[in-house]
Amino acid sequence: MFQRIDISKSGFTLVEILLSTGIGLLLILFVLKTFLDYQQMALKQRDTARIQATFQRILMMMKSELIQAGYGLDSYQEGIQITDEWIQIQKDGNLDGDLGDSREDIVYRFFPDDQKLSRRSGQGYFQILLEPIYFVFFQAHPLDFESHKSIPCVRIRFQLQELDAIQEATLCPLNP
Repeated sequence: MFQRIDISKSGFTLVEILLSTGIGLLLILFVLKTFLDYQQMALKQRDTARIQATFQRILMMMKSELIQAGYGLDSYQEGIQITDEWIQIQKDGNLDGDLGDSREDIVYRFFPDDQKLSRRSGQGYFQILLEPIYFVFFQAHPLDFESHKSIPCVRIRFQLQELDAIQEATLCPLNP
């Protein structure tokens, strides 16, 4: 009439359930860590791309201001000064024939302690263009341009992040 069922042979034991739960949990943690690592890598790449794009815009702005100052043209007057940490461009923005007006003096400066690249127009305050940036180094090229009586190129060496390779951009006059 009644059939006897052996309980020990049906279902899972507590040890099997705990073991499979532990393995499942480890698998979920591994997948979650992989996802978080991928997300962190994607954010780092996005930030790097943003910094590179911003720096390229800064170079284009600097190039534009050099051209507006007459750099590379026959009418160029020595309105540029370069040191390791800054470049000063003087341009006759209102075309009145002098460089004494406000906002005709533009300075790009790297602040190494703060890792900031900033720009100042006239006698105003420095505006931060890019931060953090590992280093920027401005240089006239060739170094002995005065003895050649030529207009120097503006060489900018930079490293956007600490582990990045050192890169270089050179802005030269069209008529050397």
